[in-house]
Order: sequence, then C-alpha cells, then structure tokens
Amino acid sequence: MSLGKERNFSMESKVYYGEYTLEHWMNLILKKNIILPDYQRLFVWDKEKTEKLIESIRKNEFVPPVTIGSYDKREGRENLILDGQQRLTSIFLSFLGIFPNKEKFKKKIANLIDDNDSEIDIDEFDNILEWSLKKLTEKGNSKEQILSQIKKDNYDEIQEISLDFMRSHYLGFCYLVPQVTNGESVDDFYSEQQRYYSSVFRNINIQGETLLPQESRKSLYFLRDTLVDFFEPEFSKSIRVNDAQMDFVRYIALISHYDKQVNINKVGYRYARRMEKLYEEFIYFVAYGEHSDLFSSLPEYVKEENYSTKLTKVGEHIATITKQMDLNSIIDIDLVSFGLLKYTIFENKELNPESIDNLVQELKEKIQIFKGDLKHTKNPSALRHLRDRIQTSYEIYSRYIK
Repeated sequence: MSLGKERNFSMESKVYYGEYTLEHWMNLILKKNIILPDYQRLFVWDKEKTEKLIESIRKNEFVPPVTIGSYDKREGRENLILDGQQRLTSIFLSFLGIFPNKEKFKKKIANLIDDNDSEIDIDEFDNILEWSLKKLTEKGNSKEQILSQIKKDNYDEIQEISLDFMRSHYLGFCYLVPQVTNGESVDDFYSEQQRYYSSVFRNINIQGETLLPQESRKSLYFLRDTLVDFFEPEFSKSIRVNDAQMDFVRYIALISHYDKQVNINKVGYRYARRMEKLYEEFIYFVAYGEHSDLFSSLPEYVKEENYSTKLTKVGEHIATITKQMDLNSIIDIDLVSFGLLKYTIFENKELNPESIDNLVQELKEKIQIFKGDLKHTKNPSALRHLRDRIQTSYEIYSRYIK
C-alpha cells in the first residue's frame, strides 16, 4: 500500500461495558484470551501500589475499569489490553503471591538524545522494570506451572489473595470493537484498525504515569507497523551520547521539514519550545501518507517499505565515521548525522569511501568551532544553533558524496 494513498474511510467502534470476577480475569490471562500489544509499556507499579489496589478492591472502593480492544487479524482475533495493564498485572502477581525483584529487573534507562544535552532525572523513572506480564504467561497456563518454572531468586514474596476473594470481588471493563463505516477493502480495515488502537493506546497512556519520549512515540510507530524498523532502525540503538540513544526520527523529521520549507530560517518555526510535537506530526504524516505543509514526501523506496538495505548501509557509514570520533554532545551527533542522512536516505546517494578520513577531519574541526562558542554549548536547542548545525552538516557532506 502506497504512503501517498489518502484515507477514504473512518473507523468507529462499538463499546460494551461490564464486569468480571477477579478469578475470571486471571483465567483470561492464563489462557491468553487477553494479551498486551507490542507497544505496551513495561510494568511500573511497586509493591505499595499493588497492595493499595488489592486493599481498594477488598473495601469495594472504585477502581477504574480495564479497557480491552478486539483486534482482528487474518489468522484470528486477539483481545488487547489497552488500559489496565498495571492493575491486571498487580492482581495477577497477588494471585501468584510473588513480585518481580527490583534489582533483578531494574531497567537501565536509555533515553533519546535531546537538543539540550540534558540528562533525564533517573529518580523519576526509578520504578520502571525490564519486566512485563509476558514473562510469567510464557511460563505456562496455570498458577502451578508458572510458579514451578520461574527463578525464585528473581521474585519476592507478597501477600497472596485467596480463591474466595477472587470469586467474590469484581473488576469492570469496557470492550472496544472497531467498525469500518464506509471502507471496502479488508487490507484497509486491518491498516486502519492498527492505527486506531495505536492512537487509543497513546491517548490513554499520556494521561497516566510519566512517559519517556520514546515510550510515548513508540505507540505512534505502530500506526503503520511495517515502518516500525524505519522509525527506529537497529543501528540507531547503538549510537549513543552520554548513554542516550540516537533519535533517528528527529533527524529524518527535520530533514524532511527543511526540504519542504526550503528556507533554513523556517525550520522549527512556531515549534521552538515543542519540537516533540513536530516529530509526532512527522510520524502521523508518514503513517497516513497525506499531504503536509510541514514535510516533503519521502523517497519511493521508503513508501514501498523497501528500506532495510538502505538503512543497513547507512548504519555501516555511521559506524565507520563514529569509530574515529568521540560523541559527547548533541553538537557532535548532529554534525555527523544530518548531512549523511539527507544525502543517503533522501537523495539516495552514496558516501565516497575513499574520502571518509577527510570527512571525519572536517567534521571534527567544525565541531570544535561550534563548541568554542559558549552561547552554542550553553543552549544548543536554540533554533539558530540547530539551523547552523543542519546547514553546516549539509555543506560538509556535499563534498564527499558521489
């Protein structure tokens, strides 16, 4: 399906409401009748929140209902947990009487490199575990199987809830069933359904626990799941500045934006303090393939989803260049990336391998000039400095492209 194809139908949904006993919810999880979508976030609740939830249920206090979505696939139907992962997981852990050990599953925060070279407040995300419900459900389809298969050292004990408790207490739900109102193609239905759920998930979760930028964006990538690897190619995960990951979407969004605006002084105009919004607009533009006043059209090979070979080659170029450089600020990675991605991805040109040493030397020299400007180093996110880096990177690479 071409990215240039305009949407000619809309998706609505029927919504059903009800409640199940906790026992029934646990059976749904064990039988995998409800599952987490690929873009669901990790488990972030701690023992205290889990215990408070169980106490609220015990007292028959209000607990927000769980949102489940009916997701049709060619091979069958799945029921996705769109909202309520933390609640259902906490109940499931209490059902098992275990809780993931924080030290065993503590997630190493790898934020995206931002425009200000700022480090995230690790304490703010100290509750995120590299763990989700799937680590238990993949062990078996019964309580006994799961408990016999897990590594005991990886889990702490918590108060186990009884079968009587689960049979006498309830948790509400709302169940979404998407409907195509005026579409005809089955392919169109599956595509629009994916976008619908990605959007629903994101709208729900931005109102909950604090999200890292990549968590918020990741759900948007699934608006067009065949382009997930384009938005976050494998090589970008290994390019780091101060332990923060290369933000590939930022680069391709700004390159496309500049190409559309033509004038460098219009890049980021009206988005100075909300650049993340610009990047999100780019993802929507790519996913839906509609006309945009902000971005230029992507190359045909990307529209046709035939981008993997190109990204592999780009990754090799970046690896070769960065081996000869120390990347310790947004200035470094910007000078390396903007020009390279413009010419290789957007213009489908090749980097001259015989001149890489000269290219690296020129990049280093210009980086030092920028870093010698205290105004630039103190406020690299300022649009005038960002624009300088984009234009300079373009100019440098233009001399090494064949």
